[in-house]
Amino acid sequence: MKERYTIGEVAALLNMSPQTLRFYDKNGVVVPHQIDGRTGYRYYSYDQIQYIDRVKYLQRFGFRLEDIRDILAANDIRAFCGFLEKRRQDIQEEMGRLGELLEDLDWYLEYYNHLDYHNYNDLPYKIKEPCRYLLAEPLLPGEDMYGTAGRRLAKLQHSEALEGARFLRHHGYLLDFGALLEGKIVPTHYYIHLRQQPPQPHPKVMEVPAGTYFCTQARILSEPFDGSSLRRYFREDWGPRLVLADEYEDNFTDFFHCIYELQVPLGEPAGTVRPGSGR
Repeated sequence: MKERYTIGEVAALLNMSPQTLRFYDKNGVVVPHQIDGRTGYRYYSYDQIQYIDRVKYLQRFGFRLEDIRDILAANDIRAFCGFLEKRRQDIQEEMGRLGELLEDLDWYLEYYNHLDYHNYNDLPYKIKEPCRYLLAEPLLPGEDMYGTAGRRLAKLQHSEALEGARFLRHHGYLLDFGALLEGKIVPTHYYIHLRQQPPQPHPKVMEVPAGTYFCTQARILSEPFDGSSLRRYFREDWGPRLVLADEYEDNFTDFFHCIYELQVPLGEPAGTVRPGSGR
């Protein structure tokens, strides 16, 4: 059996660079079995080839090189198994985080394609919506609807009380139903959507019931609203109804002219917003 291998032979055998082997040596990960005192050539034993291959294998799992060095130097299988288990837990947590990130990315793609999917040439339409959660900031009497409650909402969204809540970048207004039937836009709240209930209850988190919603589109901030399509479907004597006006951005600089999708629940009950439990 061949007893020693040059650095070039080991590098070729394991498909790695001599520079990597020198780095291993410099950092005490794998020190050559023999160094020629006259030439300075490094020589590795056969067993060290397997050792180096194990180091490479462990690096695939994202371990830091110094941690690999220390755990292998300890030569303790029980400690090594704990070392692997800890990394497994870390990867599972990262997979969960990446899964949530992918969900939000899919949602964001759908958000910017939503109006293309629901382009009915200004005709009303119906959609089914799941249970949703909003963080809603009331508008004060006489307050301008654009840029006022939004500042308070932004501060609340980033407060310690809502730490850990998963927000979607989707804003909108709750509107007065009676005023809307008359063609008037009267907001009561400015809101942002949440992915799910927040970890802790909050009095300004609202639950929107699942169901079928009557929808129409309008530029409620910049153009007059015609309530005739709503009056054909709803009567004032049906009592107050929840009205969501979801904003859909069509540019990144001027939000005043954005299209809003107005949603009114169909059927009974009338669809009132309930405080979210946060459980």
